[in-house]
Amino acid sequence: MIKKVSVALIEPVGSHGGMDYYDSGLCAGLSANNIDCIWYTCDISQPRGIRPVLVLRSFNNIWGKDSAWKRGLRYIAGLFRSLKDAHKRHANIVHFHFFHVGPLEVLSVIFARLFALKIVATVHDVEAFKPGMKSKMLQQIAYGLCARLVVHNKVSQDELIARCGVDEGIVRVIPHGSYLGLIPAVMEQRLAREKLSLPIDENILLFFGQIKEVKGLDLLINALALVKGRIGPTKLVIAGKIWKDDFANYQNLIDENKLADVVKLHIRYIPDNEIATYYGAADVVVLPYRKIYQSGVLLMAMSYGIPVLASDLPGMREVITDGVNGFMFRSGDAHDLADRLIEVLSDAKGRERVKDFALKDMSLRFSWDAIGAQLADVYREALVKSK
Repeated sequence: MIKKVSVALIEPVGSHGGMDYYDSGLCAGLSANNIDCIWYTCDISQPRGIRPVLVLRSFNNIWGKDSAWKRGLRYIAGLFRSLKDAHKRHANIVHFHFFHVGPLEVLSVIFARLFALKIVATVHDVEAFKPGMKSKMLQQIAYGLCARLVVHNKVSQDELIARCGVDEGIVRVIPHGSYLGLIPAVMEQRLAREKLSLPIDENILLFFGQIKEVKGLDLLINALALVKGRIGPTKLVIAGKIWKDDFANYQNLIDENKLADVVKLHIRYIPDNEIATYYGAADVVVLPYRKIYQSGVLLMAMSYGIPVLASDLPGMREVITDGVNGFMFRSGDAHDLADRLIEVLSDAKGRERVKDFALKDMSLRFSWDAIGAQLADVYREALVKSK
């Protein structure tokens, strides 16, 4: 007989990096499935949505410009406080999120085992996009101490097993949840465009989120040059901050293709209270990624009911059915992207149909309550696993 499941979700990024939506949805979905859950996070995190989430801000001053060693020590102190509190509350599962595996992630799982907690970890990125975070030895230590590993799609599962030597028996595929109920209502299109000083009567494409090489922004700029003059008046809004990339490369492409009057740059961090404005202004959100395991931008756009045109990477294909709940083009092919842009922008009825199917998927297949039920089963498996 398995005792009641009680989960300590230790996820200190929270509102510092957009994980507050994910964590709030996860906690609410677990609660809907009668799983006790406490979210241990950083001092600036705030829960999202209207459903209650129990939050303990046990990580203090771990983000910012202080030296790495100071922030590292604060992280360790916050980790210890979180685990001590979880032990006091009789938690029997600790759930971590891994975007890479470095020394702090290894220390986290070791500490959790010392507190006699079973460990479940969600592996968001099998191959870390953060430079210097690709140690196979550290991955093997961290993953080897976990009772179960969760990934968001089959491509991540296959890579985790093949590249990291993980036992396939401990890996479970559970999708990333939607943003329904966690984000404010999308702004009415005319108002959103007025607020962003965009034309009311033109096509608006949106590239949203961190700008880094793997996101394929250069492909989109080249495709836009190919469609210029072949579709009606169109603007591309690029909204997000640079992450370990040089925007001069993209600016050169814009200048070379004479697109300065077409591309509108908002190269900065976009705060949460502006997100609904950017999505509201868009006719299509374009995701020309070269490599990705999962995309929050994809799921947020679908949750807002904004049609998505994405590269046909394996992880994307597990969410999007081309022409049904979204649109796809051949990854890395600017000419195919251009052709699909013309097709999608010329078919208002098709975009409306895709919107309806996307919202249905977000409310059913990608609902946090459904995901909470799947995770509840994973936790129960972890509790009976002998390690």
